[in-house]
Amino acid sequence: MKLPILPQDKANHFVYGSVIAAIGCVVAPMFGALLAIAFGIGKEVYDVWRNKVHPDSATPDVWDATATIVGGLIVVIPAL
Repeated sequence: MKLPILPQDKANHFVYGSVIAAIGCVVAPMFGALLAIAFGIGKEVYDVWRNKVHPDSATPDVWDATATIVGGLIVVIPAL
């Protein structure tokens, strides 16, 4: 059976979301979840703005935000 390969960029977003949520969970699990969601969406909003200023920079991607949020939720759910 061949398993799907997660692209490097999505894996990075997943790991960053996990780390951000873990840091937020020191305060409270829900704070960790909100932090991961805020960073996931905020990074893509920043990419939209950055892409307007410098068209050759990072492009916004909904799946990047999703990977960041899911990475955070993987940490938060057991903490709840």
